[in-house]
Amino acid sequence: MKRFNLVAILAVFCIVLGCADSLRAEERSESAGLDQVPKTLAVLPFENNSVTDPDLFAPLSKGLSAMLISDLNKSGSALKLIERGKIQALLKEIALSQTGSVDEATAIRAGKILGAQAIAFGSFMVFGKTVRIDTRIINVETSELIMAESILGNIDNFMSLEQALAEKIAVSLKMALIFKIGKAESSINAALYFSKGLDALDRNDRAQARELFKKSIEIDSAYKQQVDNVQGLNQ
Repeated sequence: MKRFNLVAILAVFCIVLGCADSLRAEERSESAGLDQVPKTLAVLPFENNSVTDPDLFAPLSKGLSAMLISDLNKSGSALKLIERGKIQALLKEIALSQTGSVDEATAIRAGKILGAQAIAFGSFMVFGKTVRIDTRIINVETSELIMAESILGNIDNFMSLEQALAEKIAVSLKMALIFKIGKAESSINAALYFSKGLDALDRNDRAQARELFKKSIEIDSAYKQQVDNVQGLNQ
C-alpha cells in the first residue's frame, strides 16, 4: 500500500511539474510572439479603383495613407512609422507611382528597401456616395499576412472611416491609439483639398500646398491636426 501511495504521489508530482513546464513554455511562446510584433511600419499610397469619377478621387490615394501615418504616429507604443516623404521618394525611384498598382511582391520589396518590418497597402473604391477601403498588412521579413480588413461607409464620413481603419491596424499590431474621433459627417471636399495639398507639396509647390491645406481646414477644422503633421511644409 505504501508503495502504491508513493507511486501515486510521484505521478501527481509529474503531472504538476508537466503542467508547470507547459505553462512556462506557453509563456515563452507568448513572449516570443510579442517580440515578433513589427516595430516599423510603412503605409503605401492606396490604389484608386473608383467607379464614380476616378479622376476626382485620385488624390485620396496619397491623402488616405498620409492620414493613417499621422494617426498611427499617435499610438501608445514604440511602433515607428516610415516618413511619407521617404515613401514617395522610393515610389518615384521605382516608378510605382505611375501605375498606382501594388501587389504583394512589390509591397514587400518596397518594405525591405525602406527598412520596414511590416508594410500596409491596399485600395479604395468610390461608387456613388459609398466608399470601400481594403487594406492588407504583410510581415516584410516572413511574407506572412498580419491583417486583411475592409471598411465600408459614406464618402462624407471619410475621416471617421480612416480612423476606424487606423484602429483596426492598431489592434493587429498590438498598439493603442490616442486621438479624438472625427465628427461623423464632413464634406469629402475637405479630404480632397488636403490630398491635393500633398500633391502640391510633392511638386515642391509649398505656396499652393498651403492654400489647399487652408481650404481643407476651412471646410473641416479636424483636418488642421492632419496638416500640422505634414512634414516639409515649412522648410
